[in-house]
Amino acid sequence: MLMRYSISRSAGLQHFTQKFNRIHISKYNICTRQQPQHRYSGPHSISSHCQATTTPGARQGVAGVYSRGIITDTYPSTQLHKFNRKLVDLVRDPQACMVIFDKCRDILELNLKPDQTTYHVLLEAYARNNDLDNILRTFEEMSLVGIPPNITAYNIGLRVAATHGDTVMLERIKEQIENAGLKMNLNSYEIIIQGLCVNQELEHALDLLGDMTVSVNEKGLPDENGKPVIDVRPSLSCYKPVIDLALSLHESETAYLVLKMAEIQSGLSKIPAVIYIDVMARAAEDYVLNAVEYCWRKSVNELGACPDEGTCMLALNCAGHEKAPRLAAEVIQYMGENKMEFQEYHFAPLLQAFSLAKKFKSAFNVLSIMRASGMKPTILTATSLLKVLDEPENIEEAFISMQEMHREGKKVDVVAFNILIEACGRINELTRAMTIFDAAASLGVETDTNTYNALLTGCITDRNMVEGKNVIAMMQGAGVDPNVDTYQSLISLCLTQINYEDAFMYLEEMKSHNVIPSEPIYTSLVRKLARENDPRIKYAIEEMESFG
Repeated sequence: MLMRYSISRSAGLQHFTQKFNRIHISKYNICTRQQPQHRYSGPHSISSHCQATTTPGARQGVAGVYSRGIITDTYPSTQLHKFNRKLVDLVRDPQACMVIFDKCRDILELNLKPDQTTYHVLLEAYARNNDLDNILRTFEEMSLVGIPPNITAYNIGLRVAATHGDTVMLERIKEQIENAGLKMNLNSYEIIIQGLCVNQELEHALDLLGDMTVSVNEKGLPDENGKPVIDVRPSLSCYKPVIDLALSLHESETAYLVLKMAEIQSGLSKIPAVIYIDVMARAAEDYVLNAVEYCWRKSVNELGACPDEGTCMLALNCAGHEKAPRLAAEVIQYMGENKMEFQEYHFAPLLQAFSLAKKFKSAFNVLSIMRASGMKPTILTATSLLKVLDEPENIEEAFISMQEMHREGKKVDVVAFNILIEACGRINELTRAMTIFDAAASLGVETDTNTYNALLTGCITDRNMVEGKNVIAMMQGAGVDPNVDTYQSLISLCLTQINYEDAFMYLEEMKSHNVIPSEPIYTSLVRKLARENDPRIKYAIEEMESFG
C-alpha cells in the first residue's frame, strides 16, 4: 500500500497539493520558467486532475500500454510522470519487486499524488509476490484516496487468486467488482475460468462457459432464444483450460463437446492444430471414436498437422477396438506418406478393425500387404481375426472371401489360410479343418509347419490320435520339418488318450534336439500322471525342476 489506513480521504488528498512551477519539454530540454500555478481544488478523478495541472502549450505524455494490462494515463511531464515511467520499466523485470516498493516510498516521501499507473504497478509487484492481502488493502486505499480501482486493477487480483485455484477469493473480488458498479471484461472471465480449472471445478467452469455462449439449434446455428446470460463473447483462452481439465480427468467426450462449442460459438475458424491433437490422443485412450475421427480430419487433413508415431498408434488402437477400418487405413496411409518405418504392431489394429467389422477380404489383404512390406505375419499377429472366427458361419464366410480373392487374382497369404484351420480346430470342427486344408493347392497356398500345427489343434480338441498321426505322416510326406510347437502339440494330444506312452517318446525326441520342453507341457504331464497314479510323476517333477 502507498498510504496508511489512518489517513482519511481529505487528508490523503492534501498530500498532493504540490504546484507545478515548471513543465519540462523533453524534446528540446527547455524549461518554461514562469508558468501559472494550479492548485488541487478538491476530489477530482485522475484524468481531471491531470487536465487541471496542464498548461497551454505543454507537451502531453503519450498514453502507453503495458503487456500485462497496465495503461499509463495521459499526463504532463511531471515529477510523478518520471517515477511512473521508471515504475513501468521496472515492472517488466520479474525480479524488481523490492525496487518498485522503494520507488513507491520515494513517491510518498516527496508528497506526490499516485495515480492509476502508480497503483497498477504496485499491484503488479504484489502479484509477483502472490500477496493477495496487500492487493486487497491497496484496492481499499485506492477508493479511499479517490482513485477507485478499474477493472484492469481488479483483474490483477483475480489473476493471483486464479493462479492458486482460490475460488473463495475469486468470488470475493467478483463481489467487489459488482459493488463498484463495474462489469467484468473478457480478461476477467478468462482468469476466473482458469482459476476454476486449477481447482479442478469442471462443472462450475462449464456452467460459467455456458452462460457466456448462445444456445444453438440442431444445425449448430444460434436460435431465436439464444441470447447468452453473460454478454461477453468467450475467447479461445476461455475454452482451452476447460478442455485441458476435461482431458486430464479422462472426460474426453466433454472435451470434444467443448472443442466443438469453441468452433461454433466463438467463430474460431482456425483453432490451433495442437488442441485437436491433444483431444484426439486422450479420446483415443478412452475409445471415443467420434472425437478421434473428427480431430484426425481437422488436424491432419485440414490443418496439416503432423502427429508423431505414438499419437498415430493411439488412433490405430482406437480404430481397431471400435471397428473403424476407414480411420485405421487413413492413419496407415499417413504414416506411409511421412516415411515412418512400419512394424508388425502398426498393422495389428488395422487387421483388428477389418476383422471386427467382418470384412474378411480386407483383413486377409492386410496380411499380404505386411508380407510385401518385408514383415512376417504370424497367427499371433492375427489374433483379432481368430477371435472373430468363433462360429461355423463366420468361418464359412471367411473361406468364401478367400476363394473370391483367388479368383480375382490376389494372392492368399498362408497365415490367413492357417488361421481358418486353427479357428476350425478351436471350435472342434476337425472335418471342416481338413476340408479347408485339402483346398490349399486350389487356392495357390503353399502349406508350412504352422499349417500342420493348426491341424493338430483340431486333433487335440477332438482327442483324435489317429488323425494326429495322419497329420504327422502328411507333414513328413510333404518334407515339412516340425518345430517346438509341433512336439508340444503331439505331447498334448497324447495326454488326451488312455494310453499316453507316446508322450514320453515325443518328450525324449524333443530333448534329443536340444529343445527344452515348456512349463505348460510338464504341467500337463504331471497332472496326467497324478490322475493316473503313475509313479513316474516323481521323475517328471525332478526333471521339471532341473530345467527351472
